[in-house]
Amino acid sequence: MITAVAFDLDGTLIDSTDAIVECFMLAFEQLGEPPPTRDMVVNTIGPPLEDQFSLLTDLDPDRCAKVYRAFYADIGREKTTLLPDATDCLSALADVGLSLGVATSKERGVSEMLMRHLGVIHHFESFLGPGDVEFPKPHPAAVLKSMEELGATADEFLFVGDTEFDIRAAKAAGVRCVAVTTGYRTRAQLESEEPQAIVDSLGEVRDCVLKGRN
Repeated sequence: MITAVAFDLDGTLIDSTDAIVECFMLAFEQLGEPPPTRDMVVNTIGPPLEDQFSLLTDLDPDRCAKVYRAFYADIGREKTTLLPDATDCLSALADVGLSLGVATSKERGVSEMLMRHLGVIHHFESFLGPGDVEFPKPHPAAVLKSMEELGATADEFLFVGDTEFDIRAAKAAGVRCVAVTTGYRTRAQLESEEPQAIVDSLGEVRDCVLKGRN
């Protein structure tokens, strides 16, 4: 029976696309580099920020990420929203006693800031970012640590994400994964990774998890 669920953040629980793209454009402008297109930025969302920059420029990724984060502190709050059904999904899972966590490529402090701003931080018992594990997704470290912090075994744990990084991390950790099409990969791309289920909304995630408890 499922006792704990951990979520990726961008494209899974929140729509932060406009915030991410704007911060990339501002960072490139400040760095004096030709900006990438919106599609180029969106298509690289998933790995840690420094890895994203490495895919888009030859500049030092740590320097680029520092510039980006200075903009994101304000823009992230202003231009990030919960995805449809997120509040209901989290409330429904918490109401039946599930332990909930976040395991994301966003810095933990930023994730906590956004969840507090969006009014749902009280649902979560664990927040993990790339700085909390030795290796980021698709390595299983974040999923394994989330499982440990939420007090679940592999059979009791479910991971929810929207990219191949999430699915591969869950598989490597030996846990089930539900993939959502609300994020940055197509259904066909998700199908090629063979998660346990693919759904189109957080309402379906809620129903899938609750059904799995019966």
